[in-house]
Amino acid sequence: YKNSAQYQQYWPLTRKYTFALNTELGLGGGLSGNDYPIFKNFYSGGLGSVRGFQQNSLQTNTTYERFNHEYATGGAKKVLINTEFLMPFPGVGTDKTLRLYTFFDLGNVYTDQEAIDLGQLRSSAGVGLSWISPVGPLRLAVARPVRQFDNDRIQSFQFQIGTSF
Repeated sequence: YKNSAQYQQYWPLTRKYTFALNTELGLGGGLSGNDYPIFKNFYSGGLGSVRGFQQNSLQTNTTYERFNHEYATGGAKKVLINTEFLMPFPGVGTDKTLRLYTFFDLGNVYTDQEAIDLGQLRSSAGVGLSWISPVGPLRLAVARPVRQFDNDRIQSFQFQIGTSF
């Protein structure tokens, strides 16, 4: 089985400023004594998740090594919280297609044998630029981990084509 739940809320603080919240919880497991299949795992890290860490690189302690590189294998459980404060880009007037934002992210994934340990959550903070372009939403983020652990893979600058969060 694999279940996930997501909650998103945007609060307009004024006509120019908005606060946004995104939370995601995921839970998977094997039925009838079967192992949970690795190809169904949740992943975390990167834009759309915990910014400031390499895409899909977060987990507590399970990795796969191949060609002298470690790869995250994800997990059957996921916790993610994103917050953003959106503001107008200086000098663009009333154009709402170009916005600046600050953010704080918190999250991690866990294997099906592990309990969710909030002490293992990674977190990051940073600033970004969001543009609703003719080809779709574009987002740039510069992030710095606030809470990281040994062997976490950091990526300070990230670029995304697609939706927010």
